[in-house]
Amino acid sequence: AEYITAGVEVVSTHKGVVGVVVGDHVHASFNAVRKCAGHARNSVEAALALHRALQSKGIKVVTGVSSGEAHCGPLGSDELMTFCAIGKGVVAASAMERFGTRNRLPVVCSGSVYNEVSCIFPMKLVVAD
Repeated sequence: AEYITAGVEVVSTHKGVVGVVVGDHVHASFNAVRKCAGHARNSVEAALALHRALQSKGIKVVTGVSSGEAHCGPLGSDELMTFCAIGKGVVAASAMERFGTRNRLPVVCSGSVYNEVSCIFPMKLVVAD
């Protein structure tokens, strides 16, 4: 689909790596597979670029951005192997995406990402229950 192609291109342009596509979700990492100085900034720039690119085509996208430890690499069995990232940072990004969907917010960042990039991007701090 068009949004997956756009997602892969945007992530790559911003020095990230797409690990897996599941349904309509593009899972990307910054600073996990390869070192990426300024990974928080790059991930937010990628999220905003993806939102702009798809919004212009009438496609709504919600992105959750989090920073934290994750274990990345191949996962599976001899019959089925895939690249995967697992860990608290991944779970938090998924929670940010769900929060954004419920609250109609295109990009939602965790507190650690907010603290790192709020001086660069205009952002509003929202404390969720």
